[in-house]
Amino acid sequence: MTFSDETRNELARVIPSARCCRIAELNAMYELDGFLLGTNNQYLDFNNSSPVVARKILLLLKGLYPDLPTQVLVVKSRSRRTQMCTVRVLGRDGAGQVYQDFKDQSVLDESGVPRKKCCRRAYLRGAFLSRGSITNPERTYHLEISTEQTLLAEKILAIMASLNLEAGITQRKGSLVTYMKDGQQIVNLLNLMGAHSSLLHFENVRVMKDMRNQINRLVNCETANVDKTVKAAMEQLEDIRLIDEIIGLEELSPKLQEVAKVRLANPYASLQELGELMLPKMSKSGVNYRIRQIREKARELDGLDPES
Repeated sequence: MTFSDETRNELARVIPSARCCRIAELNAMYELDGFLLGTNNQYLDFNNSSPVVARKILLLLKGLYPDLPTQVLVVKSRSRRTQMCTVRVLGRDGAGQVYQDFKDQSVLDESGVPRKKCCRRAYLRGAFLSRGSITNPERTYHLEISTEQTLLAEKILAIMASLNLEAGITQRKGSLVTYMKDGQQIVNLLNLMGAHSSLLHFENVRVMKDMRNQINRLVNCETANVDKTVKAAMEQLEDIRLIDEIIGLEELSPKLQEVAKVRLANPYASLQELGELMLPKMSKSGVNYRIRQIREKARELDGLDPES
């Protein structure tokens, strides 16, 4: 089972207690994958490929309208690999009642967004159950809700923004996708929707990934420093050998001779380590100053610019 399926199954078990939240969640599933059918609007359908989501739709309907006549239809594809579950509200009166509750202006603002925060959370939960998916955080951070309707994509984005969630909209193969790619924003949305087990799993993975990334950065930084130290040491050895070949190290001042001999004996030591080996001990800046003098002497003997 994918992480997306696990999250969907968890959300399918969340049943809000407030009537307004149940209607808001059903409304999201109707707007994304529902239809008002028949010549006299005698059917109202909710479609979903997941049986656990279809079961939740039926539970929400029965909790809101105990006497509402309903029907559940399951249509399998020819390959029997996929299926579509339809929860159908039967009868013009029943379908009309449910539809009118979805459009109740007392609980919606002018743009159709639920006025209450709890209802906006429920709406996003319903939207995710209908058309949402979330990538396994081991791979990448990505959560999305897709629709073919521009106004609906903008509505989902507006609801997310009203809950201080940062998201964007992109187009993909004829669909509009409201998406999140920031790990913390996805965690916030999972929390608002009530997917707490998925949230804990996501957070555990995120902490481990952040720790691995931090370790990798430290290792890369240390490796770069070592490479830099080794490269500088090789250049210093070349300068010392050049001086030795042309005039001999004995022509250097005693202080420079001492640094040159310690460097030759310790080709991979850092400047700080070289300073610890000197008698008496020297600071890193003191060793660096003498190394620069040796470099200038080597450039001079080689006919090069001392600053090169």
